Amino acid sequence: MLSRRELISGGALSGGAALHMAAGNAGAAQREVDNGPELVAIRDALTALSQEQRVSTGDVAALRTRQRNFFRLNQRFPQLIDVGIQVWERMQDWHIRHMRPLTIQRNSEGYWQMDFIMSVIVLKPELPDNEIGVGYDR
Repeated sequence: MLSRRELISGGALSGGAALHMAAGNAGAAQREVDNGPELVAIRDALTALSQEQRVSTGDVAALRTRQRNFFRLNQRFPQLIDVGIQVWERMQDWHIRHMRPLTIQRNSEGYWQMDFIMSVIVLKPELPDNEIGVGYDR
């Protein structure tokens, strides 16, 4: 294979023959290397990473909707929002994944509660696993 310097100066072969040989070698080299699958794999990995780092998930969006609805009616955020066990666990994972402070404690009634943005979510065992209740005050 010819280097760029040899190709420009016409070092190995003279004139048109050098250009023809270089073009033939470059074409052959391009045909031999098929980076398509690797590029697709890299693109898929980058897409997965960008989606993994998204702050908004289904649970976060649903909790924010409950907060927004309460805000429209009362001009402030709700103090509490009840959730089922699976929502509770996903919100724990969300806090850990995004390195947010995870504050969990028991309230006066014995229910577990977790701080979430402007409200506190309360784990209610009587709710269905994926349920998110409406916002309310104490």
